Amino acid sequence: MTLCPKLEWMLAAGVIAIGTLAGCGHVEGEAANSNSTATVTLGLPADEPASMAEPTNVQPASASQPAASEVIAANDQPTETKSSTAAATADASPATNSTSADESRSFKVEGPDQAIRVSFDDIDLLKVLNLDPVPADAPERLPKWLKALDGKRIRVRGFMFPPFQDTDIRGFVLARDNQICCFGRTPKEYDLIDTFMRKGVTTHYIQGRPFDVVGVFHIKSEIEKYTAMYELEDAIVIEK
Repeated sequence: MTLCPKLEWMLAAGVIAIGTLAGCGHVEGEAANSNSTATVTLGLPADEPASMAEPTNVQPASASQPAASEVIAANDQPTETKSSTAAATADASPATNSTSADESRSFKVEGPDQAIRVSFDDIDLLKVLNLDPVPADAPERLPKWLKALDGKRIRVRGFMFPPFQDTDIRGFVLARDNQICCFGRTPKEYDLIDTFMRKGVTTHYIQGRPFDVVGVFHIKSEIEKYTAMYELEDAIVIEK
């Protein structure tokens, strides 16, 4: 999916505003902040359900305790043989937790759309992978949990870069903060999200304050410098 010519020009010129996350509401009747305690864990192996994410110390006796005859036989071995046997056993033992901490992550689920609450810090590649600058192959280096966000409906908070019209806006750039180029810092590729509204839905210009957007998250396969590497489609704006 590509930006309209106006947005492409806007991004190429480096004139982009960026926004920090935290919730608001443009859909009437929805509270700005959700009290939902539901969570989802992304990045787990395909055959490992979320309920098994935390390793347990309880194991069947047959798997964790050798038979008495095996213990006696092992104790009768010379010291060097015991050490060799122990080393071989250690090498053969599988890891107790195959999912490393940076490969899985849990998120809150909010609102009637059951959207995953994500912040710009979560998708900041300097914080996540210490990548600076962002290389062309960055999408291939992402941890499993971040790749797993692709195609999921998320809820993220940011600022709207000034569009070329005040009403009937079909697409805009959601930015991390409003300290942007020309009068502030130059945005990184992960500081921006190209946003495309749901079919038949438009929004108006929201100036100088943060708001929430709910939409289907995508990671672009090709990254261009100073342009958004993420996008939201089928999006709606949540503000009061």
